[in-house]
Amino acid sequence: MTMSNGTRWTIIGILLAINVMANVALNGTWVEVGVSTVTGLGVLALVVDFFLRGRREP
Repeated sequence: MTMSNGTRWTIIGILLAINVMANVALNGTWVEVGVSTVTGLGVLALVVDFFLRGRREP
C-alpha cells in the first residue's frame, strides 16, 4: 500500500508544526530534544520514502 503525495506532505507539515511548537514551548528542556528527534526522524523517513518509492500519485 502506498501513500499519496498529498497525504505525505500533510504529515510532514503536521510533524514540522509539532516540532516548532515544542521548540517554542519546551525551550531548553530534555523533552524538547526528544520531541525534536522523533519528529525530525519522521520527516526524514517520509522524505526518503518520497524519493525511493517515486513521486507519482498512486
